[in-house]
Order: sequence, then structure tokens, then C-alpha cells
Amino acid sequence: MKIAFRNFLTMLRRYKASSLLNIVGLTLAFTAFYIILVQVRWELTYNRSIPDADRIYLVELQSWYEPGSWQSWINRPVSERVIASASGVEAGGCSWGGFGSGLVWRQNASRMGYDKFAVSAGAISVPLLDVFSFRSVEGDVHDMARSGSVIVSRRTAERLDVGVGDMLWVDTENPSPENAREIVAVFEDFPDNSLLAECEVAYDLGDRCLDDPSEWSFNYFVKLRPGTDPGQFVAFWDGVRREMNAEAAADGGYTSDELPVRLSSLPQLYFETDARVPCAQGSEATTWTLLGIALLVIVLAFINFVNFFFALVPVRIRTVNTFKVFGASASSLRFGFVFEAVGLVVVSLFAAWYLAFFVKGTEFASYISASLALSENLPVVAAVVAVALVMALSASLYPAWYITSFAPALVVKGSFSGTAGGRLLRTVLLGVQFTIAVGLIVATGFIRLQHDYMMNHDMGFDKRDLVAVRLSNTAARSYDVLRDRLLSDPRILDVTGAEGRLVNVSRMGWSREFKGRQVSFQAYIVKWNFLRMMGIPVTDGRDFLDSDDRKPVGSLICNEAARREFDLHLGDPIGGFCDDDPIVGFCADFNFKPLQYGVAPFVFYVLPEEMSQLSGGRSARVLYVRHAPDADIASVTEWIRRCIVETDPRLTPGELQVRTFGEELGAEYGKERRLSTVVGLFTLLSVVIALMGVFGIVLFETQRRRREIAIRKVMGATTGEVLRMFNRRYAAMVLVCFAVAAPLSAWAVSRWLSTFAYRVPMHWWVFAAALLAVLAVTVLTVTVRSWRAASENPADSVKSE
Repeated sequence: MKIAFRNFLTMLRRYKASSLLNIVGLTLAFTAFYIILVQVRWELTYNRSIPDADRIYLVELQSWYEPGSWQSWINRPVSERVIASASGVEAGGCSWGGFGSGLVWRQNASRMGYDKFAVSAGAISVPLLDVFSFRSVEGDVHDMARSGSVIVSRRTAERLDVGVGDMLWVDTENPSPENAREIVAVFEDFPDNSLLAECEVAYDLGDRCLDDPSEWSFNYFVKLRPGTDPGQFVAFWDGVRREMNAEAAADGGYTSDELPVRLSSLPQLYFETDARVPCAQGSEATTWTLLGIALLVIVLAFINFVNFFFALVPVRIRTVNTFKVFGASASSLRFGFVFEAVGLVVVSLFAAWYLAFFVKGTEFASYISASLALSENLPVVAAVVAVALVMALSASLYPAWYITSFAPALVVKGSFSGTAGGRLLRTVLLGVQFTIAVGLIVATGFIRLQHDYMMNHDMGFDKRDLVAVRLSNTAARSYDVLRDRLLSDPRILDVTGAEGRLVNVSRMGWSREFKGRQVSFQAYIVKWNFLRMMGIPVTDGRDFLDSDDRKPVGSLICNEAARREFDLHLGDPIGGFCDDDPIVGFCADFNFKPLQYGVAPFVFYVLPEEMSQLSGGRSARVLYVRHAPDADIASVTEWIRRCIVETDPRLTPGELQVRTFGEELGAEYGKERRLSTVVGLFTLLSVVIALMGVFGIVLFETQRRRREIAIRKVMGATTGEVLRMFNRRYAAMVLVCFAVAAPLSAWAVSRWLSTFAYRVPMHWWVFAAALLAVLAVTVLTVTVRSWRAASENPADSVKSE
């Protein structure tokens, strides 16, 4: 062992360049492999750490307004009766809109004022505690049922420095002794890769909407008893709903739509593609793509590992055979080579862990959902170590056997440079690297093009010079004052408000019976000047008027998709919050969802006077401001923040997130942006590793063909001709690999693009650019490495041979 270790150190000193390139390549590959596996593990185990996850289901109904899709928003009357009477249900409860960003207040140290904290809070029914097995750290979580109580997570309690018995103010902008809530329990944090990761503060939903069948704002979860068939629960649900509808019809009351129902287990929610659910969601195709990239990176590094060992055969074989002449056994020599391989892998692993630690503190870490800390990913660490050791053994055994298999006499004759089979193996391995590199470059190009296409696509409204900011309830109630104040600055061209973001995957939906058929559409509450400011053309009827929100009924403008789908006409009392709210106009279709989705029925709605007064600024929770094209964004943003703080002095400028519309839209394409960045970086890494492989092969070739090069030079060949001889072979190899990679990558990219309703065409020049990129860097690498051999004095080459 000591001799093997000494030989390993000698190898590092003697072959510095080769060893360094090998270690760098392995380090990059192991780092990439570890990071990707961490992310893949996070996604594949989402929700699985919740106790009894396989028995917990989200109740989903078929969507009203998206054929083939499902929704998880349900009313309470039917749900509560089913849960109370179904024998197979162990526990069942709901949350009201999930857990969203909000504010809580805590008395400061002087007891003379309040400190404000941003948290993720939500209202839940008490039985939901048993569905998800909330574990009490302090107090009893079931005491949440007491009036005026609240429970907090362990991390939140530590951050706010509070405990059981302390008071918090939740879901209010004006804390006072009358609306305080007592902390009755601290519960254990849920894992980051679960739908309850953002559950920091929870309070009792109580009887809210318990008897209101028209309010569909609740997500219901049920934990079934062991052995219960989910299909039985679905059948029971349908029976209860028909029974309740019959009772309501007999009394002339509200009847629930008899939409199909299904149960989706917690582990399947993350990859569910046909439903909007109250938790993070990902793409199964993206997850497997990342895993595929990780394996490809390891394959590239593995190929380099083999090729580097082969590249050293010509320069080490005399030393090996000298050992054999002096009595060294083939087995001991082979063990030495395997030890060197394991040593290189161990050094690379330690360097990879250090590099991963460095990545944790960079911006790249924000593209990874999971923590990169080794202590939190021990199964991944074990997997990487196992793969690395297997790779070291499998990559070194054949070269170790190969270099010790020659007879000393054959070495003396100079016939040790290699066999045809060995050269073919190395050529095939290098071809695999070229194929992978071309395919990844093509994929990266189209992912980037699709992201840019989505960001710059004409969505049917004017996105220029637009900023958005979410308002507090107090500021939203003072919308008119705020608007006038903003418009006093000549840089501000117009201001409008809406209930939420214009481009959004999920928003309020309405479904009702009209003209003998069921009509369903997505609804968006806005201020009267919203369409005008956004440049959305009215195609029929009229635009909203300043006086519309002072009328006893609301006003609706439908898009053309709604008119076509439901045969709507001007004046139809289709109804909003009032049954006889009329359609006053129709507007052109536009993209109100990200471009993964097509255009569907949609209505703009201006609230009636009474609802407008009672809604507390509902139609201005998001403020849109259009500024002059030449205005300085930073100063405009500062002005907007200052005006908002004037209307709500409890706010500070730093709390207000003023974003350009491009930033707001970019948030909707966060997954695509992350995928583009991650795939792009790992593609670059793959190309670098592949080039190291080219370097290793050329090193081997120039060593093997030194005598041939010398003879060619003696016979009159120029240095340029020798370089062209080497480059022709590798250029031809790149072309062959491109012929293989192009159709495969075209098929994969086409499958990925098919998930978008709007997508870029399959540009031929992306494939051409990938070919030229790989060809250019290959020629450059071959030329740089071959230059020394091609320009060497022939006499020196022959003498050394």
C-alpha cells in the first residue's frame, strides 16, 4: 500500500498536466452530479416525508372553465357532510386559499408599540391538524379551536422570539387589544419539500362559509383509513352531493354543479399536470431531463477517465516493463494503477464537496430548490461516492490490464503504441462525447429561444413602460387619492388598479346557468380605465366608464372567446356578484395566462357601487402605473413608493416590491428561466469535459504517431499539412456525430415544445450553430495539442523512438 501511495504521488508530479486535467474534469462532473441529484431527490420525494402521505388525498373537481383540467377549490357544505359521514375517512379538513404571504404584529420590547414581520399565514379547519399530523413542540395544537388563538411553527417562534402565551396580531393592518390572538402552541416545522413548508402561522377557520354552497374557496384534504379504496369515497361523495342538491332544489335553494370528483394523493401532486393545486408543482419531464444530464456528465467524465489512462500508456509502458523485468508481478502493477484511479477520484470528490460548499453562497444556489448542505443530503452523498468508486474501478481495470499485458520484447521493438481494437474503442467513446455535446447545445439553444419568445411575444396588450406593485388594504382603499397623487408627477402617464396580476395561472372563476346551458369563465375585477390603459381594444359595445362603479349593478366586458363559446350578446344579464349585471362590451382576445396556456373565456368586471364600498379596495390590490418612455425607472419607483407610504404610513418603502411588468411576467416563467440557466451551465460543463477528452485522445495520438509525423516531415510535409491530417479525422468524427445527434435532439426538443400553446419554430440555424460550435472548439483543441508534435524536429523524434 505504501509503495502504491508513493507511486501515486510520483504520477501526480511527473504528469502534472494530465493529472490536473483529470482532477478538474472529475471535480466538475462530481459537483454537477451532486447538485443535480440533490434537486432531483427534492422533487421525487416532494410530500413523501409527511406522515401517512400515501393515505392523504386532495379532493379535486373537474374544472368549470378549462376542459380536461381539474380544480381543487370546493365549497364547504358538501365537503363537510361527506367527511362527517363517510366511514372510510380517518380525518378530513380544509384550508382557506392555502398559505400566503402576510404580516403579523408583535408587541415590541417597550410594550409601547408593535413590530411587524412578514410571514406565511393561513386559516385552516381544526381537523386538518390530524390530517397532516401536526406535532406540538410547546402547548397543544388542538387548542387552536379556542377563540382568538393562533399556532406558529418552531422556526417562526424563534424568529419572532415568541412562545405559548404571547400575543400576535394576524390578518389585520391595525393591531389593537381587541383583535389580538394568543399563541396556544408551537408546532414542528414541516419539510421544505412539502405543501406545508410555508405553514408558519395558522389560525382556526371556524364556521366561515360553512353553510354557503356558492363560495368555492377551500382546499379539502382527507386521510383515508388503511385499506380504504379511494373509489368508494368518490362514489360516496357523488351520492351525498345528489342528495343535497335534491334537498336544495325542493327548497328553491342553491344547487352545486355536479362535476366529476377525484382524489389525488399527496406524493402525486407535485407532478400533476392537469390540475392547479395548492402547492409547488414541477414537470416530471424536466426532472428526468435533469437526471439525464447528470448521468451524461458522469458518462463524459468516465470516458475522459478511460482515455486519459490510455493516453499515458505510451509514455509509461517502458517504466512498467522495467518493473516487470526486475520481478514486479502483473497483479501488483495493476493494483497500483487501480490505486491511482481511486486516488484521483478521492481527491476529486473532496474538491467537489468544497466546490459545492462554494456554490451554496452564489446566485446559482437560488436555481436549486433544495439545500446543498452535505449533512442534509447524506443519501445523495452516498450515491455520489458509490458511483465515483464504481467509475474508478471500471475505468481503470481495463487500462491497467492493457498496459501490463505487453511482453517486454514487444516494447523494445516499439510495437506498444496500441491495437486496432483499442483505437476503435477510443474513437467510439470520443464519438459519444461529441454526440452528447451537440445534443445538449441544441437543447440549450431552443430552451433559451422559447424563454425569450415568451417574454417578448405580443400578448394582446401594451407591456411597455409599465410597473406593478401590490398594495396594502389601507392603500387600496385610498386608491383615488393615491392615483391623483401619482398623476401629479408628469412622468406618470396613467394609473389603474385590479384585483390581482393581469397574467396569472389561477384567478377567480365563475360558473352559472345562462340561456339553458352552463357557462364558465375566469373573472378579473378592475378599475374602469384598465382596458384603456393596457391598450386592450374594445371590439363591440363600449369601454367601462368612470361612472360604472357608482351604479347599482356591475358591468362586464367579455373577450371574444367567451362570446364565441357561449353565444353572448350586448346587454345579456350574465351576472357578476349581482344576478342582473349586464355585458356592456366585448374586447379582443389576449393572453391572460402564461403561454403554456391558450386563450379561454374571460370577463373584466367593474364592481357595483355597494360592493365597491364594501370590498375594501378589492379592485385595486395591484396597482399598475405607466410612466413616460424616457423616465428613469429608479426615480419613478422611488416616487411610487413615497406616494403609497403617504396613503398608508404603517408601510415602509422597503416593504413595497415595485416591479416592471417584464419582471412580473418573468416570474410566471420562473421554471423555464431556471431550466434554461441550469441546462445552459451544465451544457457548458459538458462541452468542457468533452474537450478534455479530445485533448486526451490527441495526446495519445501524437505520442503514438511521432515516428510517422517525423517521416512525413522528412519527406517534405509542412507543419500545416500535419495539422490538417489530424484535424480532418476529428472534423469527420464531429460530422458523423452531428448526423446522429441532430435527429435525436430534434425529437426531444419537439416533445418539450409541444407542452406550450405558443412556441418557437424548429429553426435550422440552431442545429447549424451547434455543429459549428463543436467543430470550432474541436479544431482549436486539436490544433493547439498537435502543434508541438507537428513542429518538432524530425531528428529528435526518430532519436527518441
